[in-house]
Amino acid sequence: ACSRNGFSPSWLLGNMASTSGEQPPVEVGSGLDVGSGLDEPVVATPTPAVPDGGGGGATLALSLVLPLVIAAAFFLLFRGRSKSRGNRVVLFGPMGAGKTALSLQLRFGRMTPTYSSLAKTVGRCDLGGGGANAVTLVDVPGSGRLRSQLLSEAASAAVLACVIDGSRLAPQCKEAAGALFDVLSLEAVQRRSPALLVVLSKSEARGAASPESARTLLEAEVQKVRLARTTMADTGGAGTKDIPGFGAAGFSFAQTRLTTQFVSASASTPQLDAVRSFVLKHVG
Repeated sequence: ACSRNGFSPSWLLGNMASTSGEQPPVEVGSGLDVGSGLDEPVVATPTPAVPDGGGGGATLALSLVLPLVIAAAFFLLFRGRSKSRGNRVVLFGPMGAGKTALSLQLRFGRMTPTYSSLAKTVGRCDLGGGGANAVTLVDVPGSGRLRSQLLSEAASAAVLACVIDGSRLAPQCKEAAGALFDVLSLEAVQRRSPALLVVLSKSEARGAASPESARTLLEAEVQKVRLARTTMADTGGAGTKDIPGFGAAGFSFAQTRLTTQFVSASASTPQLDAVRSFVLKHVG
């Protein structure tokens, strides 16, 4: 009878269910939970990523290690350069000490007449070995007016060679002490610490001093210069440079940062083996 009046049986059943509190039928796959009656989204489970065979891990490790390798390489490179002293040998000392005669004998293997000069000489010198042991030899005049030239050359020297006439020890040590003080108190020398060779020339002369006596006398003369310079600075109210590491203590070559050796030598004999050996040991 209801169908005759235009009513559908399915509509009637749905209406009765809603008035009685029952849930309408749910189609399968609609995403609704029939038991709870709440609209809850269906959460999809993520698919785990498949490893690519370890290539990503290797790339990460390389990116971490490579900067360390480069930094270590630069450190070793510059460390090696900083340790290199070079091959420059600077001869200095009082006038008439025999610097030029030694320089010519080392460079050319022969003696030639020499005279005092106000100009430094620079030349290559092969100390033996077919050129493998070549050094640059700088002969700085002994005049005090050219002290600035000496300090300029000393700043880049691998070996500092102070030449003293061993047959006139006392006046030569007194004159050499001022130059030694200026060189040893130079900031560049303190930083680079070149080797120091004190050469007693003219060892063939009768009464030539021994290296031991020269060392004792030269240390005493350098100490006198230190005290004189310090006293002048205190009186004038100005600071002065000094050889570091001594203070009020007396000067001693053994307490400096420089490797120091005293040797006897002769340009006329010639007797230069000790000079060559020391220089080759401390250049490069």
